[in-house]
Amino acid sequence: MTTTEQAFRELTKAHMGQVLSCIAEAVDAAGLTGSTLGQMLDYHMETGGKRLRAMLPLAVAGALGKEAKALVGFGAACELIHNATLVHDDLQDGDEVRRGQPTVWKKYGQAQAINLGDAMLYLAPICLESVKASPGARQRVLARVFRDVLKVIDGQEREFALQARSSDDIDQEAYRRMVRGKTSGLFALPMAGAAELCEAPVEVVEALEEAAGHLGVLFQIQDDILDLYGEKGRDQAGSDLREGKISALVVAFWQRANDADRRRLMQLLRADRRASSDAEVGWAIDAFREQGALSDCLAEIETLRGQALASAAFSAYPDLRRLLEGMAQIFLAPIGDIMESVG
Repeated sequence: MTTTEQAFRELTKAHMGQVLSCIAEAVDAAGLTGSTLGQMLDYHMETGGKRLRAMLPLAVAGALGKEAKALVGFGAACELIHNATLVHDDLQDGDEVRRGQPTVWKKYGQAQAINLGDAMLYLAPICLESVKASPGARQRVLARVFRDVLKVIDGQEREFALQARSSDDIDQEAYRRMVRGKTSGLFALPMAGAAELCEAPVEVVEALEEAAGHLGVLFQIQDDILDLYGEKGRDQAGSDLREGKISALVVAFWQRANDADRRRLMQLLRADRRASSDAEVGWAIDAFREQGALSDCLAEIETLRGQALASAAFSAYPDLRRLLEGMAQIFLAPIGDIMESVG
């Protein structure tokens, strides 16, 4: 276990109960205690998870020399927003299982999953109200909440637009823009938002936002790799391919493949999810490795890791740089064996 992992574990042990209490208080303040919405929220949250978005603001506060517990309310807000996107993602992707349990839409229905995700987004600002900060900092962070949530939604829409494209070409820049919205926003919010609440210098806030962008893409690439070569806790391997998603591996393969292999991959991506054969998914898994797409993605991960730490603004905050280094290690731990086997 790395030092950062241990630090997150200790933060979780010390403060996760407070985060969940803050969420419960927000539910009560909104008049939702005992409602179906409240029950669905409890059901989804009880499936667990790393709680990384809840603890990130607290970790940033500590790295800036502030008290971690001061940002419990913001951690609760970030956790709600992250989980709202998971509830909506599961519905939009048709995923029936999350962490070994039926997803919200599978258990309660599609309409109720939409309602829950929407409610969680609106509960987040209520949690933020409990944070003691200057009016200016609070206003900036509230604006950031709205802005970053919209970035995530825009990224999600762009993902579906990529799937629905009529062209047989795969646009690498369109993929990168989609990932920076969908994934990076969920890291920029807890990191840069925490720095704003701690009244950190503007250059540090901006550096954290940029670092979050790189770490978000890094995280998404490892997630794409994990979907094919690891264990994501979903109902079957290769779910992203079966859903027709354009992943980092698909983009990298497209740059290398001949016309015949491109056509075969495109047929797989455009097939109905229920008609996607295990044999074709297996072909893609082997082809991505054999033709260098997997190696290309792993090389890009190393580039992104360096870019996330490059800002001179971190030189005055060594604990912040160590936190970013540790986050990269945590993100890459699930594919550590894959990195070693390919490297």
